[in-house]
Amino acid sequence: MTSRHLEFDRLPNTRDLGGMRANGGRTIVPGRLIRSGELYDITSSDSEKLSFLIDTVVDFRTEQEKAESPDARIPGSSYHFIPVLESFAKGISREKKSDEDFIITLARDPEGARLHMCDMYRAFVESDYSLSQYGRFLRILLEDHDRAVLWHCSVGKDRAGIGALLVQKILGVPEEDVIEDYLATNDYVQEGYRKVSALVHQKFRSDDPVIDKSMEFFFFTNRSYIESFFDSINKRFGSFDAFVRDGLKLSDDDVNLLRTKYLS
Repeated sequence: MTSRHLEFDRLPNTRDLGGMRANGGRTIVPGRLIRSGELYDITSSDSEKLSFLIDTVVDFRTEQEKAESPDARIPGSSYHFIPVLESFAKGISREKKSDEDFIITLARDPEGARLHMCDMYRAFVESDYSLSQYGRFLRILLEDHDRAVLWHCSVGKDRAGIGALLVQKILGVPEEDVIEDYLATNDYVQEGYRKVSALVHQKFRSDDPVIDKSMEFFFFTNRSYIESFFDSINKRFGSFDAFVRDGLKLSDDDVNLLRTKYLS
């Protein structure tokens, strides 16, 4: 079972984790936990709909991404800027010029693109900065909220995807369901992929299908990425529970409170 897709004019990858099944026959409460892409250039209808759904926005992007595409402020919502990367991360952050230059360098190296993305997912675990920022995010979820908390990165794929994964695993969603939901992102990022792939083809003046394969590794989720993430957790911490305790710095009481607040 995957998260529920929410319809917006300009937010193609916005999903409610509510309804996902957790261990012990419990389910995530609907309307409390929402993942998304950036809230830049949304319509007034989108803003109005969000104002009824959420009371908190958590922005995982870099300072440069935020400056290039600032979030629309949603009436009645608090905003928290919690970048989970210390700087531009090739293939993950969407700082326009830097990202374009990097993608072009690996446009004809699909395996290099895939391995690079696996390395980036390992870095989420290996970076103490990233762990502390995800810990900050999870502590926001521990606070009292009248409506949902929405977290996002640029397209809602990698950094927001890891945020969703952490929440789901802590709440007891089975790992295969977590991975299935992570991979479901690919259903909602097709348009962005087509636009960038077309630009890269134009740049090279080529119809080489190898370019499409490289672009797929940058713009779509892939099971090998999330497997790299879990593998790094096991290598560094020994288990997911130890990762939560020693990496994210959440106590058993914190975990129990999250489950009390977000499971029914």
